[in-house]
Amino acid sequence: MSYRRWSSPAETAEWIILVGAAFAVLGGWIPWMGHAPYYFVAGIALIGAGILMLWNRAAGLAWYFGVFAAALFWSISKVGLDGWSLLSRLFVLALLGIGISIVTATSNPTVGRPLRLAATLTAITYVVAILGMLGSAIF
Repeated sequence: MSYRRWSSPAETAEWIILVGAAFAVLGGWIPWMGHAPYYFVAGIALIGAGILMLWNRAAGLAWYFGVFAAALFWSISKVGLDGWSLLSRLFVLALLGIGISIVTATSNPTVGRPLRLAATLTAITYVVAILGMLGSAIF
């Protein structure tokens, strides 16, 4: 009987790099139209987080969380606490963050307890953010 994981840290890192590349390439056009370069900068930061994760660095988890926190503050400054507008800006990042946290916490048995705790806390933070956005959208 063989056991196969659903996802490995390398696969997760590759997805983050692809999402970051999409943000950077597509977001690179926005400043040309006179808007903020947020998506381009976020894309470059996501590529950096993905590379750190690909190299099995614990800083990748922190870097990704920093990108999410910056996106959260930027989004709130742009649209306030409007749940539907926040969902369109943050939902995918939060879902990916949950996946990153789960893979980080469960992928390698040699991962230290502090990193497992950090991954668990960031996953909880992403879930709370999603619930807060949904609650704000519905109520």
